[in-house]
Amino acid sequence: MQDLISHQLVKYLEDRGVEYLFGLCGHTNIAVLTALEKSSIKFINTRHEQVAAHAADGYARAKKTTAVVLSHLGPGLTNAATGVANAALDSIPMVVIAGDVPSHFYGKHPHQEVNLHADAAQSEIYRPFCKRVWRVERPDLFPEIIEKAKPVALARYWCQYRWTFFPSPSM
Repeated sequence: MQDLISHQLVKYLEDRGVEYLFGLCGHTNIAVLTALEKSSIKFINTRHEQVAAHAADGYARAKKTTAVVLSHLGPGLTNAATGVANAALDSIPMVVIAGDVPSHFYGKHPHQEVNLHADAAQSEIYRPFCKRVWRVERPDLFPEIIEKAKPVALARYWCQYRWTFFPSPSM
């Protein structure tokens, strides 16, 4: 069986004691949801990405833990931004994982790709209020990047960092 990024992600989250993942299903994150079928992590499926981000924020506040949000690309990512920014302003630890278009489509304007002033720049939407933004360009880089994400989210000082987000194509 191929070791997909989605399986690595779910295993990583399980190993770190994540109990819940908040989000909405989309074609760019369906592989993660498939990997969750055999996991103890419960997926809290919401009707809107902003609800997912606010629910994750509330969960993190109540449980004093890091919340994890799973988002779809483009509109899903922008919908979640308000809830993520709210958590960031209060230094609530949160990791946001978003699907992205496959890297071979970057800059070719596929459906739901977000372009600001540069091609395939959806991660730039979160940069002003995130501690750190990563884009997983190749599957072999994923383990190294995911290992960096949670400690950054847990460093609760706004002046030290901002927030944590990384889109991952072809999960």
